[in-house]
Amino acid sequence: MWLRDGGAGFAAMTVPGNGRLRVAFGFESPRMAGDHRDAEWLRGLVVERAERLRWAEGRKLAAYARKAGDFYCDAMAQVHLDHWSRGRVVLLGDAGYCASPLSGQGTSLALVGAYVLAGELAKAGGDHSAAFARYEGRMRPFVAANQALATEAPGGPASEESMERAKSAIVLDEGGDGRDA
Repeated sequence: MWLRDGGAGFAAMTVPGNGRLRVAFGFESPRMAGDHRDAEWLRGLVVERAERLRWAEGRKLAAYARKAGDFYCDAMAQVHLDHWSRGRVVLLGDAGYCASPLSGQGTSLALVGAYVLAGELAKAGGDHSAAFARYEGRMRPFVAANQALATEAPGGPASEESMERAKSAIVLDEGGDGRDA
């Protein structure tokens, strides 16, 4: 179940075995002042936001958040870096270009990034700097298109056109030899 009220919404789902209910609550906001490591401050923030919701489920959510033993709160964020490598170190996946859970593309980005990086390293003949540069050059458009999925429609799914653009933002070899064209 997913309910939305303006810039906030929540989902309720059962945990495998149907023995417990898990609730995910989210709301849009600018950067918030406060100690983001302080679980009680975060709990109070969630309770306050949930109590603003116009339907009864919001009050139930607030009551749940007040006493939940497994309360967890974090920001939905993206990673945008100018460079993904320095020296002999290279970043990929969430460490280099997290698209946030709102994009639904974290695993795809990590797997494609690993595949492209491996292919570029194999083709580089030991020149990791050249491999890293080609990896980044090939991945940047794919990462940008996939990150855009989270920001284009934060309250719902991305458009079919955007999904197609994200899927098509990189070409991988389908020849089966493990090397990109």
